[in-house]
Amino acid sequence: MDTAEIRDFRRVLRLFERVTNTQLRNCCAGVTLAQCLVLLEVDLEERLAVGQLASRLRLDNSTLSRTIDGLVRKGMLDRARDEDDRRVVWVRLTRAGKAVCTAIHEQNDAICRAVFEKIPVKKRAHVVRNFEILVQAFLASECEGVVS
Repeated sequence: MDTAEIRDFRRVLRLFERVTNTQLRNCCAGVTLAQCLVLLEVDLEERLAVGQLASRLRLDNSTLSRTIDGLVRKGMLDRARDEDDRRVVWVRLTRAGKAVCTAIHEQNDAICRAVFEKIPVKKRAHVVRNFEILVQAFLASECEGVVS
């Protein structure tokens, strides 16, 4: 790939990032973007170990801990030490946290539905698949030490 293609790719990525960050900030149902991401990840499981959550979100423990503290104070997450291994801390959504996740899902589903309506029906599955390929390529390049 030549430099012009790389720069064009980077330009499109920057535009995508600006557009999606703006939309995500406006669709977090009253929590910060970081809190939103934590809630949505915990929503995938009944409970999740903080270490697993840090790994999935690619955050260090201190950053994640502050975000979790805020969600616990807001009554959206419960946090408890594992009974067998006191080093492990579990988090789970409270009823209020589940309600916020429902609102976040509804808002973001509406945005994505509107976006998908702009994509021809026959190309929608291709868009999703190509996006998956792009994400996997970024993850692979990070593992190779290209991205830090």
